[in-house]
Amino acid sequence: MAGKDIHALIRLKKWMVDEERRILGQMLAQEAVVARRRAALEDEVRREQTVAAADPAGLAGRAYGDFAAAAVARRTRLDQERILLEAAISGQRDKVAEVYRDFKTLEQIQKNRDLRAAAERARKEQAALDEIAAINHRRRNAG
Repeated sequence: MAGKDIHALIRLKKWMVDEERRILGQMLAQEAVVARRRAALEDEVRREQTVAAADPAGLAGRAYGDFAAAAVARRTRLDQERILLEAAISGQRDKVAEVYRDFKTLEQIQKNRDLRAAAERARKEQAALDEIAAINHRRRNAG
């Protein structure tokens, strides 16, 4: 693989990491929305319980039964949604980690290539300097 090819691949992997992180962020935002909806439901249930308990005629208490049944169904749906999101978030975290590892591996490969290239340049430069020194030494000793 040519040097330029790996730089393009590194850029692609970095973009992939950013994209997977963006998706994870969206999932975490969805999870927060579900948590807020669940908390709002619990607040609503507590308010309705207070109203039903304070109604001396019992009309609110009878209406509370229907409300409670609907609240249980909503709570169940929200809990199922949260469970599904948690599983998806876990999978997405694994995906981010995998793409990040690939990205870091390519970066390390490029770093190693750069170090080898620098060492090769330094070796060639030292060889050229040694050759110049040898030529100068022969000239001084020849005359």
